[in-house]
Amino acid sequence: MSSKVFRQSRDALRMLAPGPLALVTTMYKDQPNVMTAAWMQPISLSPMLISIAVQPSRLTHEFMTKTEVFTLNFPTLELLTAVHLAGMVSGRDQDKFEASGLTPEPGVATEAPLIAECVAHIECNVRDRVTIGDHDLFVATPMRVTADEEAFNGVWVTEVDAGRVLHHLGADRYAALGKTYQGTLPSEDDD
Repeated sequence: MSSKVFRQSRDALRMLAPGPLALVTTMYKDQPNVMTAAWMQPISLSPMLISIAVQPSRLTHEFMTKTEVFTLNFPTLELLTAVHLAGMVSGRDQDKFEASGLTPEPGVATEAPLIAECVAHIECNVRDRVTIGDHDLFVATPMRVTADEEAFNGVWVTEVDAGRVLHHLGADRYAALGKTYQGTLPSEDDD
């Protein structure tokens, strides 16, 4: 094994990643918006709750605050250019759906649109918002969850392209999972 070297504190954030990233969609007064997000996590089983950290200067933050709904849309490698664009430009400056070529579809459980090209969606209702440092943590209840059956069957199916959702490594670096491993416990016979 090579030697371990000191890293900057900011590297802790990237070590905790990569989790799957999502294209977060919101809608306010018939204006749809999409933003790339990687800071999401499950936080409770009962009640079922997830969270997402959003910087208050973002248009997505404004729309989530006003409507109290959003949708997480999970993209694959095919959407890398659109994902990067949605994370780099502001919806205040241009229509990111039009600029990225993504197709908004009406949400079912919320007003927030779904992205047709994504393989899975979690429509969410905001339950709480907490300011933590320079981001707000939105705590939400999943209202409707859908996924392409080839991509997700209780876990991401990484053996097929549809199940290789994008993960953000930091800056302009992304990855997609390529192989699944299954853990086992040692048997008593192994002693």
